Amino acid sequence: MPRKTKTKKVIAKKTKAVPIKAGNHHRKDMRFKVSLVILMGMLTFSLMLLLFSLNKPSTVNAEGSAVTASSAKVGSAVKKAGSQKLNDSALDFNLTVPAALGQWSYKTGEVVSLTDSSLSDQYLRIFVPLAAAKSNNLDQQYKDILTIRKFSADEWADIEKSCQKDKKDICDAAGKMIANGPDSNGDGWVYAYTKPEDCQENIAAKCNLADKIIESFNLK
Repeated sequence: MPRKTKTKKVIAKKTKAVPIKAGNHHRKDMRFKVSLVILMGMLTFSLMLLLFSLNKPSTVNAEGSAVTASSAKVGSAVKKAGSQKLNDSALDFNLTVPAALGQWSYKTGEVVSLTDSSLSDQYLRIFVPLAAAKSNNLDQQYKDILTIRKFSADEWADIEKSCQKDKKDICDAAGKMIANGPDSNGDGWVYAYTKPEDCQENIAAKCNLADKIIESFNLK
């Protein structure tokens, strides 16, 4: 008789599956999200500090060095014994500031045209510090004593037409002509100036020096 072959039974051992702890994964995810939020907050705060430092005017000499502030340049000059020359590379002209003005500041840039919405008029504004000013706002720390704007010949012609129609606001904003003529490209231009009518009594003498500054106007 044939022998019966014995078959071995293979018994598979059951291994216990180790459950993944969902709680640990959730906590790690939360820590990552919190760290990301903190990092974004620090970057935002650093950016705000950078923008603030760029907008804060610094003391420089009157030869034209300035700090960029958005679309304008802001500079200030320390008080000196003699007169000072304002020679900014952004301007097509020079001015001489008398020593009697003491400490003064200036701003250059472009402003919206008086006759349309284009940002086309180059300007210079000179101002002096106000005593006991406690605000960090530049406009509240200083009082402007003189503003010079450069207009295109066409814009100035439109302004003169507006003046003939008794549009006093445009006439007052444009001011009085200093010089005119063609530039290197053959385009016509006009320089005009305005002075404030609301100078405080304690700086009235400095405001009166605006006329002397205008007399020193000289094209480069």
